[in-house]
Amino acid sequence: MMGYVESKRCRNIRRVLIALFVVCGYMLSTTFAGAFVDVKGEETYVSMTALNLAFGSIENDIPVYQNKAVGSVYLIIPFIGFFFMFFDKKSNVKNLVGLALGVIGCSVIALPIGANNELYLGIGALVSMVAYMLIAMLSGVSIFMILEDRRAGESEKKLSKHL
Repeated sequence: MMGYVESKRCRNIRRVLIALFVVCGYMLSTTFAGAFVDVKGEETYVSMTALNLAFGSIENDIPVYQNKAVGSVYLIIPFIGFFFMFFDKKSNVKNLVGLALGVIGCSVIALPIGANNELYLGIGALVSMVAYMLIAMLSGVSIFMILEDRRAGESEKKLSKHL
């Protein structure tokens, strides 16, 4: 019995999803890509990235900077998605994980902003939110493409048995 062979269109979508997870990881973890959050201080804006949040590398007493769990989540989500998309070529689990991570990624970026009126989205966070929306959409589409490919493969097997 042969296993599922990934079709060309599913493979292309999987490669796009891998690239989007890399973009999310890059945009959230580098200062060059843009600020993750701007915190309104006394009269200045302080830009920080997910690395700043995760490792507490900014020397301020503002409580937002001390949230290492949230910063770690920002860094972990793209890595989990990348490894699932890169190594899972046969099952549909990668798409379910991609769909869940896309929704979680958008909500994790948006919730702290809505909960605190001193936080503002930076360029990296906006690009990452758009990328997470694309990840969720493409993962949902890919789920149904794999199911369609499997159903077509089963019908071809039944047809070949009757001939």
